Amino acid sequence: MTPRISVNMEQARRMGQHLVALNWKSAGYDTINDALPQGCTGEQAIDYFFFTSMLLFDFKNIETILPDGTYLKGTNVFFHLAKHAPEIRPDFWSAAGLAAMTDDDYRTAFSLERDPARPTMPRMDERIAILRDAAAGLLKHWRGSTSRLLTAYPNLKTEDGSGLLEIVRRTFKGYDDPLYKKQFVFLKALDVTGRWGPQDPENVQMPVDYHVIRLALRNGIVTVNDPTLANALRGNQPCSAEDEALLRTAIMTAYDEMIRSAGLSVYFVDEVFWLIGRSCCHYARPPRCTTCDFSDCSVQPAFGYTCPGLCPLAGACLGARDEQYRSLLEPNVVTTYY
Repeated sequence: MTPRISVNMEQARRMGQHLVALNWKSAGYDTINDALPQGCTGEQAIDYFFFTSMLLFDFKNIETILPDGTYLKGTNVFFHLAKHAPEIRPDFWSAAGLAAMTDDDYRTAFSLERDPARPTMPRMDERIAILRDAAAGLLKHWRGSTSRLLTAYPNLKTEDGSGLLEIVRRTFKGYDDPLYKKQFVFLKALDVTGRWGPQDPENVQMPVDYHVIRLALRNGIVTVNDPTLANALRGNQPCSAEDEALLRTAIMTAYDEMIRSAGLSVYFVDEVFWLIGRSCCHYARPPRCTTCDFSDCSVQPAFGYTCPGLCPLAGACLGARDEQYRSLLEPNVVTTYY
């Protein structure tokens, strides 16, 4: 019987080799350090990334233009607010500070207008509950210090299930995703900036969010064999939690094969697909497989790339040639996982 969703290992390897042929080098991860509040260093920076990473979900259709004319969307809006949150309370991004704040403190910090009645971020009740739970857990078990947590669990995975990934998943509501998406984003922020790295880096995997899901479906590294599910994805119809989990699990397997076969860094591949997903192959506009107006591009500055006016993955992407792949969208689910 044909599985409803299958991994196309050959296409995963082909995409990996295409990335190798591009010969891109990251222009650096300065944007990660740039997201830090002024004066946030050392253990404070680790705490900051720990708390902010668990809020990385449901940023679709969020955008703004700052007073200086800078356009921001999605994650960039969130980190603009997070960076300036200590203006509300200097210890905002500490366990003690988060535990002591009122709902209005949270809502004010996540409002571009500094109005608690008009938060910019959606689903604020969930975000507040996640941060309060995280603060309580960190205070209870590790005296409010993320660094103590990392020191206690230097390995991501262990045979007895007591590695960092599972300990964090079981302890904190904001990290309860069984595929660890937000944990891997948190670890990336620490690892690429030299703040902390696991003793078993071979267990680092792709943080699979809606941008990299969309890319995987359109690239063809996974195949949706169930026509009902495929049509539901194309129509942006609600997706069950079971189908979403099947998709993401298959996609993680496909990215693992791409990374392994091409000998590339997980963090580099994540950067490529996430940036292309929010630039060339966005959910809200036609994909730029063969033509591009260069607007709202995050790819060129990130890799020092001079774009010829089409998606850099088009040479290997199945969706660049096949509408059946190109029309697929990520699952329509309400989740805190991504």
